[in-house]
Amino acid sequence: MTEQPSNGMSDLPLAVPTPEVEWAAIRNRRDQLLRATDFTQLPDYPVTTEQLAQVKTYRKALRDIPEMVVHPSELVWPDLPSFVK
Repeated sequence: MTEQPSNGMSDLPLAVPTPEVEWAAIRNRRDQLLRATDFTQLPDYPVTTEQLAQVKTYRKALRDIPEMVVHPSELVWPDLPSFVK
C-alpha cells in the first residue's frame, strides 16, 4: 500500500491499495462470477441458442478483463444476461 496525504481528521495517512492488490481483487471477483455461471455451459441446461450466445459473450468478457483494461479504475463489469438466475 502506498501512503496518501492526511485525511484532515487525524494524523494517520489514508492508505491506497496498489494496482497489484486491486488486480488480485478483480481477478477474484471475476473468477466468482465465472463459477456462478458454470452451470449454463452444461449440455442439458435449458437455454435457447440466443441465450447460450449471450452467456458465452458474458463469460468471454469476464475472461478478457485483464487484456481489455489497462488500469483497475477503468474497469466496467459486463452485465449478466437477464435470463440467468
